[in-house]
Amino acid sequence: MGIVRLIAILLVASGAAGQQKGSATSSNIPEPKLPVIDYDACPGKRAPIPDVKLVKNGLIYSSPDKGKLVARLSAGEKVTVLAGANVIRQPDRAVIRYVSRDDTSWPPLDAGDTVLGYGWHVNGNAVFWAKGVWFQENIEAVAEKGECGFTSGLGPAGCATDIVKDGVIEWWVQVKTSSGVSGWVLAIRYNDDNRWYRWYGNFYDLLQDHCSLD
Repeated sequence: MGIVRLIAILLVASGAAGQQKGSATSSNIPEPKLPVIDYDACPGKRAPIPDVKLVKNGLIYSSPDKGKLVARLSAGEKVTVLAGANVIRQPDRAVIRYVSRDDTSWPPLDAGDTVLGYGWHVNGNAVFWAKGVWFQENIEAVAEKGECGFTSGLGPAGCATDIVKDGVIEWWVQVKTSSGVSGWVLAIRYNDDNRWYRWYGNFYDLLQDHCSLD
């Protein structure tokens, strides 16, 4: 199924002992406190990506959440991209359609259970939380409101997890200007169906060329 454990990128909730079956929100374990910030989002903390040209004006903030404005960017300017972060202000809600009993990285879930979605990890996998456990799902096994879009061979519909309600998730990019100013720029903020291939703006080419999502 291509699912791997999510290792130390988000706050982990309290232990899973004594959990009852059902949705992520029906257990006695509180949901992660919002916003949840994943500093290991696309394009990761690998080698800096130089000469990323901006197609419109932008703003640089000191942090991805409640940061102070530190500089302004102009269309045509080039920056170096240092890292990425996802800021989850409201998680997606997804329904489990198919469960592999052989996969020990998942929490104890059944088909029909509701889980919470927290954006996309740098490796391209979708990040989910349920019953106090963080786990990942391969992009080819995640549907959007019943539309799978991939042929993965998992379950009758081809996808194991179906995002049925969009949350509010932002993708931020850490940049450094030619003058040495560094900070965070909001690249995408989505809370509707336009999260896939309909967004064009600063860092769209970065999304295509250096991320596993596009």
